[in-house]
Amino acid sequence: MSIEVLKEIRKELKELRLLYKELVEKLVPTEQPTPEERKAIEEKDQIADEKELMKTLGKTNVHHKD
Repeated sequence: MSIEVLKEIRKELKELRLLYKELVEKLVPTEQPTPEERKAIEEKDQIADEKELMKTLGKTNVHHKD
């Protein structure tokens, strides 16, 4: 294939990607997150240790096997 043919293919692929992108944007509506969702996305996650997890689950007498 010549360089010109490859350039034309690249140009057509770029056009197809742009058309596909526009189609997806029309068909798949994007929603903005609610304030609560935005907070959950942006905040650093808190990690509970095993003791706290068991307490929350109501397991007070948990014994570990070593």
